[in-house]
Amino acid sequence: MIYELRTYQLAVGGMPDYLDLIRTKLLPLLAEHGIKPVGFWTTEIGTLNEVVHLWAFNDLNERQAKWGAWFKDPRRADIVPRLRATIVSQSNKILSPTEFSQLK
Repeated sequence: MIYELRTYQLAVGGMPDYLDLIRTKLLPLLAEHGIKPVGFWTTEIGTLNEVVHLWAFNDLNERQAKWGAWFKDPRRADIVPRLRATIVSQSNKILSPTEFSQLK
């Protein structure tokens, strides 16, 4: 199992539009491609106007196949430009669990 951690810095005032698009448009479409978030957060202390997503995949091949199918979906043309208008920067990290990830 691998995890993809995506962090987005949004324009000041962009959070309501971003979250509305995610909730109503993006997540339902991604679910059709088998992509569902493990977690979805916004920050309240520290860096403001930040959104963090966590996605899980069996391996890098599954990740590539699912995101690849999403990138070919013509319906994304309605969503992506509207999302980009709210985003200032993006960071992606691929995380692999260690033996310590099961600590309780």
